[in-house]
Amino acid sequence: MNKPQEIKNRDLSIGESIEPGKIRIIILDGNEGTAHVLDTPEHGDTIIQTIKGGLARLDYKIGHKFK
Repeated sequence: MNKPQEIKNRDLSIGESIEPGKIRIIILDGNEGTAHVLDTPEHGDTIIQTIKGGLARLDYKIGHKFK
């Protein structure tokens, strides 16, 4: 499935993260000092879970839309 990619370049602009035809999520983790980017499923939910204020896991609920 869609594995988040850590953003290593702190100078990356929002415009550089935009890809035509895609919806993306950027996660900024102030506790760990990291940033991640991930693509969303075409149809479904992306759930970001935290535990004690820290990023813990991502869950996907994916479906298929008929007409």
